[in-house]
Amino acid sequence: MKAPFSWINVDLRSIDYNIRQIKRLQRPDTKIITIVKSNAYGHGIFPVALQAIKSGADMLGVVSATEAIHLRKKGIIRPIVVMGAVAKEEMVNLARNKVSFLVHNRRSLLDAIAVANIVRQRINLHVKLETGINRLGFSIEEALNAIRNIGKHRHLFLEGVWTHLASVEELNKSYTKSQLFQFEKLLLKLQKAGVKVEKIPYISTATSAAAVLVPESRFNTIRLGISMYGLWPSRGVQAWAKKESYTKKIHLRPVLRYRTRLISVRRIPAGSYVGYGCSFQSPRAMTLGVVPVGYAEGLPRSLSNMGFMLLKGAVVPVVGRICMNMTILDISKRPKSKPGDEVVIIGKSKSKEITATDIADWAGTINYEIVTRLPEHIERIYTNQ
Repeated sequence: MKAPFSWINVDLRSIDYNIRQIKRLQRPDTKIITIVKSNAYGHGIFPVALQAIKSGADMLGVVSATEAIHLRKKGIIRPIVVMGAVAKEEMVNLARNKVSFLVHNRRSLLDAIAVANIVRQRINLHVKLETGINRLGFSIEEALNAIRNIGKHRHLFLEGVWTHLASVEELNKSYTKSQLFQFEKLLLKLQKAGVKVEKIPYISTATSAAAVLVPESRFNTIRLGISMYGLWPSRGVQAWAKKESYTKKIHLRPVLRYRTRLISVRRIPAGSYVGYGCSFQSPRAMTLGVVPVGYAEGLPRSLSNMGFMLLKGAVVPVVGRICMNMTILDISKRPKSKPGDEVVIIGKSKSKEITATDIADWAGTINYEIVTRLPEHIERIYTNQ
């Protein structure tokens, strides 16, 4: 039997293609922060970061100091910003490695000021504004005061101002407009306070959905996440983009394929129970195949008795409960299959295709979760030519 039993293919050429697709909608001088947080949405942080840089990324966005320092140690010198919360102790290491980071409340700003007094070197800060998602961020007045304080400190530099839009993927444009209004109100107040807004390197509200659908959200920077990986932020965004004249030619290529192999094939008679809990009883004689992937390998357990995979161009259903490391399939459509035969979890098999979005729909979640939860121990195979 061929090894490995399970593997993930990552097509870096598609990363480049997808970035170029979204770039077509932007002004030529628009900066791009490519989001490689959480192991690049399950695709592998370092190879994806390298490709994003080759494809024109101005900055890499990560979620933690750990991710940022990992990339620095691997030799990445392009600007990096930590977009999640950062502990004071981590700020020192980030500053010394020339990594930008977020401040989002008074405590984080005070910590940044204290660290600047310790390291006595330039620290690039991004100020996050809370405009309606009620997660992280300053109010308008708090942000104004924070930016004034940053301007007073010789070692602090305001590198970015941004917010996060809550409901673009649900096509809630009225709520999006209200958030943009709040963000623009801050920029206006900054100008009146003497801050040269046009000199702020990164002003951003648009992530993937807004970068496609909401031109007024783009400012001078967009943040590309899910679309870079060839996945639409939602089916609604995809449908809307296909209707609009200026976006209908945008096409995204899924970057990731996930495949495994049969490790066992058996015939069972009608009336046999399958898997834990006897949750499936065969209505007829069936051929079953077992694959060595389960919820520890990223398959949602909620797909028990309702998910599908592909085998030699046939759609084969999951039967019984998905186990920690194994899943049982009804392969009666391909009864001559044998151990070692390839099974597609995400990707194409002849004329059939299963996408991460399909799996998300079956599991009642989003495609972000499906790919991001693919564990790092599954081997990634990268193609870049």
